Amino acid sequence: YQKAGFNWLSTIVNYNFGGLLADEMGLGKTLQILALILARKEQKKEHSFSLIVAPASVVYNWQNEANKFTPNLRVAVLGGNKQARTSLLRDAQNYDLLITSYQSLNHDLEAYQGLTFDLEIIDEAQNIKNYQSVTAQSVKVIQAHHKLALTGTPIENKLSELWSIFDYLMPGFLGSYLDFRKKYEIPIVKENKQD
Repeated sequence: YQKAGFNWLSTIVNYNFGGLLADEMGLGKTLQILALILARKEQKKEHSFSLIVAPASVVYNWQNEANKFTPNLRVAVLGGNKQARTSLLRDAQNYDLLITSYQSLNHDLEAYQGLTFDLEIIDEAQNIKNYQSVTAQSVKVIQAHHKLALTGTPIENKLSELWSIFDYLMPGFLGSYLDFRKKYEIPIVKENKQD
């Protein structure tokens, strides 16, 4: 299933779609993403770099997994104080993968201006379930050629959470939130429609 997941991710990225990998916890979402980043590095003629945004509690896990499974990737964690993170971002072209937390991203948006990532991957994508939150707005303004989301729980409480993730992945694909609410959320939730 990890090979199938990797192949699916590669295909959707090659066709310029965003993708939501919603495997359950422990099934190797991290490994599939690292394999994708490495494969893209090996295929590209010009250097590019990717960004992973994750909860602070797993940022260093991403770094450890990258060092273990993809030692050929040059990885930097955007940790420390704002000045240290800004300095690393100025040297983004020296890395293949940058890893940051949602909180750091919220504070560092100015430093991302002028950067375009190959892939922007948000881990534990339910962190952007409230489309009006600062966190949801922050991940959506990052410039990237391709956007991916990882979560075992794409919907925790309401359908609008799924809309917010898709608004990050492929803005406009599900229409505006008001359109989505009228066309899908209200009929499904209030009227129990299944079609």
